Amino acid sequence: MRITVSTIVLFFLSFLAQLIVWRISLPKRQTKVLLVIFFGILFTGLLALKVSPYLIPGLGIYAPKYPLEYLHISISFISLTLAYMITYSAIEADSPSLVMIRAVAKAGSGGLNKKEFEKTMNDDLLVIPRVRDLLNDKMAYIDGEKYRLTPKGFLFARLFVLSRKILNAPKGG
Repeated sequence: MRITVSTIVLFFLSFLAQLIVWRISLPKRQTKVLLVIFFGILFTGLLALKVSPYLIPGLGIYAPKYPLEYLHISISFISLTLAYMITYSAIEADSPSLVMIRAVAKAGSGGLNKKEFEKTMNDDLLVIPRVRDLLNDKMAYIDGEKYRLTPKGFLFARLFVLSRKILNAPKGG
């Protein structure tokens, strides 16, 4: 129970810190700032648990007794953080599928005219924002009239290619 409570409290504190930072000023590179906040609180929290054997006894937060418990807290916290990061990316920028679903839903029971749908679902709405995100996250850069991947972007792309190959997924989306 000590591990679960400590993990949840650290995650809650990280989430609270994110809310505070986002209220002050929305960061340009949100994913990077999220990682800094969450891992900063993880390391600070683990240190606080080590220094104070009874951090907040009223809430049942007691310091781990064994080094392996610190590892368990870290693994649990990192798992929650990575799951949150994946979820947050869906909140941060609407996926093309979500934009399309919202447009059809907004049309109501009468449906959305196919020509109107095709007219509004263009590159400015579906593609350009994602390209802008790649540039902001420094995964790509503009070289004259061409977009080129940075080493970070190339590595990211290779991870997706490798995962699709491992899963024997067909080419395409």
